[in-house]
Order: sequence, then structure tokens, then C-alpha cells
Amino acid sequence: MDKKLLVLIDSVEFARTAILHAKHKAIGKQKHIDIVAFAYESAGNILFSPPAEQLQVIQETRLATLKKELVPLLESELSESDYSLNIIWHEAPEQWLANESDFENYEMVIKTRHIDEHCQFSELDWQLIRFTPLPLYLAADNTWRNNTNVLAALDLGSEKATKYKLNKDIIETGLAYSKHYDCQFYTCYTVHVSPILRDLGIVFSDEQVLNAFDKLPVIQRNLIIEHDIKNNLHIKAGLAEQVIPSIAAKLSAGLVIMGSVGNIGIKGKLIGNTAEKVMRLLKTDLLILPPEC
Repeated sequence: MDKKLLVLIDSVEFARTAILHAKHKAIGKQKHIDIVAFAYESAGNILFSPPAEQLQVIQETRLATLKKELVPLLESELSESDYSLNIIWHEAPEQWLANESDFENYEMVIKTRHIDEHCQFSELDWQLIRFTPLPLYLAADNTWRNNTNVLAALDLGSEKATKYKLNKDIIETGLAYSKHYDCQFYTCYTVHVSPILRDLGIVFSDEQVLNAFDKLPVIQRNLIIEHDIKNNLHIKAGLAEQVIPSIAAKLSAGLVIMGSVGNIGIKGKLIGNTAEKVMRLLKTDLLILPPEC
């Protein structure tokens, strides 16, 4: 059975971007598109809570309004696509997704990123990056862009089998995207250099980059060679959250593909994972692959 695409909508204003991406990914593949829109309003802060019957009416009215707003958009953009719409009253869409028993039937989750002058992602975006068990495509704006270059951000410094598998998935996904959209495919690897040691002149960025490829674990070097992408591998020293956006801008990449380790708990809250840090500077589309995707 061919896997479906899952579109999550938490704002009608930004729904069209995710819908268009799902539409173009489904073209020619006969993929079904499941669209799930969420609405929720807590009554916990109301001084005098209305009775349960009235709360039920409020909920049904809100869901009906959301459906009325979305149906014309879907009929306009997906008239030739196979899709379904489900309107759900749920406080935490990421929890709903994690509890879905049939999420393995989906190829990926598609959602519009919320970008403005104040922030690069919403709280829901942040939660999905951490907890979504599926590849997550975060579309960056309300303009459909075709023939845009693809950049895959790799972590080539580890010999771990899980890291190798994730890098392999990222590369093969990027190659497939570049072929489908007839664009250039690039990869990048960040050699970490401590800003303090660099500023003190103890470590030099140029020295770290020189012959960096030959110093990589054999398993990772072979991965690059086997896919014949060494000439398209950009190695730069610094911090990943600065290097990746810089290379993406230089290469006119409209899509960046990377993996997520899904940091949680105190460490995740205090530090965040690389994908979250990159998002603060990167305004492209993001495709984030979880381990063992």
C-alpha cells in the first residue's frame, strides 16, 4: 500500500502553503492526502465556566466555522487530488500525532512554518521537530517555489551505525528531491570549532577544514563516494547553526534537509537540538528526518 501524506493545519491563514506542497508531492504518485485541522480553546481561565452543554455548542460552532473556512480552499487547490479533511478539537496536535495508531501509513507530515519579524517558528513547530515520529516538512512561506536547489546537512564525524543510516537517508532523500524538481543537490558538513579557542588563536578554522574529508570515519567517506557527491560536499568550520544557513544562502537552496536527534528533557529545553538552532536563521523550507525514518 502506498503511504499517504499528512497535512497538519493550525492556522487557516497559512494553510495554503502546506496544501500546495502536499499537492505537488502527490502529483504523479497517486498519493492520498489526509488533511487534519486543529481547533481548541481552553475554558480553564474563565472565571465562571459555562455548563457542559454550552461548552459543547461552542466547540461544535468553532469546528463548523473552521471547516467552512477550509473547504473552499481545498476544493480550489485539490480539485484533482484524492484527499480527506478531518477537523479535530485537540489542545496539542503533536500529542495527537504521537498517539495515532496508524501513523506508519504516512510518508511524511507537512506543515507551514510561521515566520515573521519576531520568530522563525511556532511552539507547535518546535514540538513537532522533537516528537514527530515521521519525516517533517516545514514549508517556509505562502509562495510555491519550483526548481529550487536542495542542501543536505550531514553529520559525518561519527562512526555510529545510527548516524550513518541517518546520513544515508538524508542523502537519498535529497537526491530524489533534486531529481523530481530538476534542481541542484548539495551537501554540507560542519567541522565544529570552539569560538573561544578560535579567538584565542589556539585553533584555526582553515586548519580544521584542510584535509577534513580524509579525516572522516571510513564509513562516512565511503557513503559520500558511493553516492558520487564528493564534488558537491561543502565543508566549513564553525557552528552548525551559522554554517548551514550561510551555505544555504550561498547555494540558493530553497530546501534544507537534516536529521533530528529529538533531544528532550532538561538538556533539550536548555540547549535545543541543531535543527531548532538552525531554524532561527534559516528561512528556507526544512525537511527534518527522525532517526530510523
